[in-house]
Amino acid sequence: MALALALPAAAFAAEEAPGVFKIPGTDSTIKFYGYVQTDVTFDFSGRDPNVEGNDWAIHLPNVPLDSDAESRVKKNQLYMTSRTSRFGLQTNTPTKIGDVGVKLEGDFNAANLESGQTFTNSVLFRIRHAYGTVGGLLVGQTWSTFLDLNAYPDVVDFNGPGSIALIRNPMIRYTLPLAPGFSLALAAENSPGTDGNDVSDLGGSANITKFQSIPDFVANLQASGPWGTASARGITMNFRRAPLAGGALDPNGSDYSKQGFGGAVSTALKVGGDTLTLQAVGGSGIGRYIFNVGLSEGAVFDTGTELVLWDAFAYHAGYTHVWSPAFRSNVVWSQTFIQGQRTRGGGQQPAHGPGVPELVLDVRQERRVRPRVRLGPARDVRHRRLGPAARAPEPHHRHVPLQLLLRPV
Repeated sequence: MALALALPAAAFAAEEAPGVFKIPGTDSTIKFYGYVQTDVTFDFSGRDPNVEGNDWAIHLPNVPLDSDAESRVKKNQLYMTSRTSRFGLQTNTPTKIGDVGVKLEGDFNAANLESGQTFTNSVLFRIRHAYGTVGGLLVGQTWSTFLDLNAYPDVVDFNGPGSIALIRNPMIRYTLPLAPGFSLALAAENSPGTDGNDVSDLGGSANITKFQSIPDFVANLQASGPWGTASARGITMNFRRAPLAGGALDPNGSDYSKQGFGGAVSTALKVGGDTLTLQAVGGSGIGRYIFNVGLSEGAVFDTGTELVLWDAFAYHAGYTHVWSPAFRSNVVWSQTFIQGQRTRGGGQQPAHGPGVPELVLDVRQERRVRPRVRLGPARDVRHRRLGPAARAPEPHHRHVPLQLLLRPV
């Protein structure tokens, strides 16, 4: 059972548009927005033991297996947090080259291993969006161009289904208008470099071999009309490693790299007053661009002399039915498949950790009970099957949370 309560943040309002006012002595406008949100979650089965440093919402690779001690001993766990409270501002300034827009938004959902639940329940502020726009040009941090927000199923869980690219990147992006209803976005986005090999090692150790020289390149062709929206996307990314000798970086060696790629198609179709969302995504080394595959380390295996990329595929189908202006329900089905590759020596690439998912099921329901308030009881059933290379203590895991969300919409 999870309960989330959101209260609207203080906002300024102009006569022309609520929440927007003109800055005196200029042609610029500014808008403040945000909300306060408190989540109360109750996990009936085992959960990620590090909700402060990893993720308090559902991330399937971090969920312990039923036979793990973490799952057998720690049942029925309660967690309360206000870390998803959010604040943002937007400005718009007319210029000779077009309107210049700026957006800055953040919340308090960053990883925090100090002053946590024991004392002050402190959480860390993080940037969600920080970018400027003029015409079709966007420079800054926002959702990856590889994510189709229109096809993002309407769910209660903070993370959403595992098939999406839940990534915000710093980028340079240009969107070209094509025929009516069509556009093409081209972007160069930040690729992870020497930032540590996992979330517990944030760049503080020596001899980290991962580094990066070029960005990820993304193209997104979009179409929209009275029928809904559609998107076809492609991405390529480069993985590089520095050589090691005797457990230390080798200044006399040569680095090695491998080029990964991926693609996705998605749509959000209007079916009367309802919405059908569909997406399929896959690639070699696609890694972090499929949420269930994990971060970039979940995309590649380093033998010490070569990089071997994971092949991964995922899809989801979601349907939103509007029963009345005050009530709607949602159901989402999602699956993720991961396949390791063989090394030059002929051996099978080992699984990346004990929790490599192959099958995920999400079922969620949500309803609105009054204007500006969303109430969403949800049943979320997830299964995880592991390949033999993972040497899992058992073949599957089931995690069944119930959630209730109340926040402004």
